[in-house]
Amino acid sequence: MQHDDNVDPDYDLGHPASMKSLLGVFGALLFLTFVTVWVAELHLEFDLAVSMFIASIKASLVAIWFMHLNHDSGINRVVMVGSILFFGLFLAVVLGDANYYQPDIVEWVQDQPPAN
Repeated sequence: MQHDDNVDPDYDLGHPASMKSLLGVFGALLFLTFVTVWVAELHLEFDLAVSMFIASIKASLVAIWFMHLNHDSGINRVVMVGSILFFGLFLAVVLGDANYYQPDIVEWVQDQPPAN
């Protein structure tokens, strides 16, 4: 990237955001955090998947607003949000699958002779 000497030194390269939009994102992040805690308290069988989905939404909000993807081209937003959602889904499936095998692991550990 070249530096242009004709640019006004007072020019700010950042993307200013209104206080209303920043407070809206902050409120949404707080609300989704409370929803995550509430889902965890319900002890559902699929609470991990729901929590990971909510975490993916929160990560998308942070990426869009605080990484300034809302000022970037649309394809970059789609790729970033899609990547975050895919990673959240992948992690939820992997961790959910680990719970399926937990009884077998506990049984195997109990069958092992004690260490001397």
